[in-house]
Amino acid sequence: MLHILWMLIKIILILLGIILGLAVLCLCLLLFCPVRYKIRALKTQDDPGNTEAQIKINWLFGGVSFSYFISRTQKVPSLRLFGIPVLTLVKKRKTHGKKGKAEKKSTGTVSEKNIPQEKREEQNRVRQKPATVQSQETARRESQKEKTEDTEKRKNKGLLFLEKLKGLRTSFANILHTLKRISLTMENIYDKINYWKQFMENPRVQAGFTLAKQELLRLFRHIFPKKIKGRVSFGSEDPSVTGAVLAVLGITVPLHQNRVAVQPVFENRNLLEGNISLQGRVYGILPLMIFIKLYFDKNIKYIVYRWKNKEV
Repeated sequence: MLHILWMLIKIILILLGIILGLAVLCLCLLLFCPVRYKIRALKTQDDPGNTEAQIKINWLFGGVSFSYFISRTQKVPSLRLFGIPVLTLVKKRKTHGKKGKAEKKSTGTVSEKNIPQEKREEQNRVRQKPATVQSQETARRESQKEKTEDTEKRKNKGLLFLEKLKGLRTSFANILHTLKRISLTMENIYDKINYWKQFMENPRVQAGFTLAKQELLRLFRHIFPKKIKGRVSFGSEDPSVTGAVLAVLGITVPLHQNRVAVQPVFENRNLLEGNISLQGRVYGILPLMIFIKLYFDKNIKYIVYRWKNKEV
């Protein structure tokens, strides 16, 4: 009996160890196995509408991969789990399900030809009054309306002046009320400006913002593509526009470190062609470390507390 109990405990401990080991392995893969991405774009001048773009994301050394290709004529998403095309299998299953439903509907239809016509004939019978009776009634009603309108106009002529005076009085009161509301809103805005000015000048708030800025820049540098290459040729009918675009693109040189060849064309024609490819990777450990650092920082907690408990 004790031997059997010991064997059961041993099996349970082995299973728990396997589950714990798999959990640790998954956690290590999530944190230390990089997610790699690749972005590619192409545009040719021969066919102005021929623009292609593709993004590829893979993880676990290509075991899990997602790609999305888009062009003028097609959009092709693809998801593969260890070589198995998941999206294609889902589409096939949906098409087979729709075909089965269509067959069931075709077999289950009932002909509706033998519908009785007596009810329709009874519903279409409508009794109408003679035209002479209707014309007499309408004439009588119109005459009564004219009489009542004349009497109402005679009675209301004396009250129009008083109503105009009342309207002027109410409009003047409304103007005074709006002026009071404007003054109150201006005071409220001034108080809010003073509150947020003091909030931003607080040293703890400034320290929290500087820390958040540093960590976000660190995350951006980590996510930013490590391999960049490409070629872009552009031009415009107005040479000044081409020069302005070239000046704007010159600002991006520190980002790609002159690895994208930019060629302006001053030929008085609209031109845009080229290709570009970006490659990078993201480790899960770095975003987690940044989140933990920001979450447990005292200055960030102070900012969140002040934001939730605003006085103004």
